[in-house]
Amino acid sequence: MRRILSLMIAAVMLTLCIVGCGKRDPKYIGKWEADSMNLGGESSTAVMGVPLSALFRFEVTDDGKVKWRSAVDNNIIQNAKSNMDITWKETEKNRIEFKVTDISGKEATQTMNLNYRDDMLVIEEGGSAIYLKKVDEFTQIDPALLNSAASAIQNFGINN
Repeated sequence: MRRILSLMIAAVMLTLCIVGCGKRDPKYIGKWEADSMNLGGESSTAVMGVPLSALFRFEVTDDGKVKWRSAVDNNIIQNAKSNMDITWKETEKNRIEFKVTDISGKEATQTMNLNYRDDMLVIEEGGSAIYLKKVDEFTQIDPALLNSAASAIQNFGINN
């Protein structure tokens, strides 16, 4: 009798663990794009004329994956995206971690913490911050503007 009771309790606990571990907070699921950034106390919505919303846009899925959805149609960026696997998990209340793995194995795995604050995801590093807002659809961006800006950055050696 004790064995049966012990097995039943173990089965219930295992089921609860499996069900509980699979849940992800729905507030993180969806499309996110940069709204603004704060560098050294100055706020901006663009970098070198390119809207932040075109550069920093991610789709966070309920299966633990993150898809980088850069609007820049540039070989360097497209190749970088194809070699990446990005996953996410909640590490503590109102904080998630993006884990970026280079599929080719050439680069070390990197992590980035994002704080959920005021309905935004915030990437903070060394006194600077990028604020991502949740959107139903990504902002439409003029592709010609983006591609010319990406080419200029590439030609000036800013992106190696």
